[in-house]
Amino acid sequence: MTVATPPKSPLATWKKWLIYTIALGASAILIWTQLPQSPYPTDLDRIGVGKPAVVLVYDVNTAGGMMVMELLAPIRDEYGDQVEFLVASLGLPDGRSFAQHYQITSGAVVFFSADASQTYTVRGPESTEQLHRMLERVMKK
Repeated sequence: MTVATPPKSPLATWKKWLIYTIALGASAILIWTQLPQSPYPTDLDRIGVGKPAVVLVYDVNTAGGMMVMELLAPIRDEYGDQVEFLVASLGLPDGRSFAQHYQITSGAVVFFSADASQTYTVRGPESTEQLHRMLERVMKK
């Protein structure tokens, strides 16, 4: 003896897809908000706009840039309102042009005075103190 199952109503199928869509959308929003955001602007046009600037050359494919970003964090906390802290991302055309112009690679830091003149370049800084000393020199100019 075969028991016939009643056909699903179109409304039940519609509700199921609505729930799936809402769950998927909520998951996508949650994932998007948890992605790491760059703590430094990449707008290199901010160099020379009345404040000294510190530019980190950064490539997401190497660890050097991230280590230097960690060295810069305490300095940025101290001088964030007086100095532009920027990133020349090697993943962007402007960042690649910047690195080629100054002949540097990921992990290098370039210091600029308020009038946009390049003052110092540190390739692969080893400590926060080293970067702090360079910034103090730039601030005195």
